[in-house]
Amino acid sequence: MQNLEQSKKDALSILRQQLESAGIDVSEWGKGQAKTLAHLQKEIESGETVLVKGEQGELLRRVLVCGADIFYISPDGKKYRLKEYKQVFKDGRERRRNLGQAVSEKMKPGEDPENAMIRGVREELGIEGEISLVETGVEEQLLSSPSYPGLQSQYIRHIFEITLNDQQFKPEGYLEEQDDKITYFVWEETK
Repeated sequence: MQNLEQSKKDALSILRQQLESAGIDVSEWGKGQAKTLAHLQKEIESGETVLVKGEQGELLRRVLVCGADIFYISPDGKKYRLKEYKQVFKDGRERRRNLGQAVSEKMKPGEDPENAMIRGVREELGIEGEISLVETGVEEQLLSSPSYPGLQSQYIRHIFEITLNDQQFKPEGYLEEQDDKITYFVWEETK
């Protein structure tokens, strides 16, 4: 057990050195909206994130993601769109994001986009039954993520549309509870 703990500390130390030698200040990570160094290490270990050199030699966090616009059409014809309202961390911090899509999920190594999106919707919203989805495009973005200040993130995003059925629709919205936070999703009526 002690060897495992030491191994984790060593991995974090190596990651910290890699980031700092690339000119990335991690002193503000874990404060405000920022995640911790341990969060990034966990993403790397799970294969959800890869650190690569960019065209100018800069260090980039490359993430393959899927995002879904999620809709519900009521029996009387009203159309609703789901959005992530906020995340509340166990330490009391709160963050609001506009990811473009209601649900965004990092792909695991070897996972195809459609299966990753279905997994994400099941995990984040607790949706059961068949999930009908259509891929509407792929986009690439280079962004400064508030999750890891100073570390540019390259997102390759597969975009889907999903329409939920009456059994999957919860008018009060959805909660995703994780070890470190709760994410709240709410419906908005669209025109």
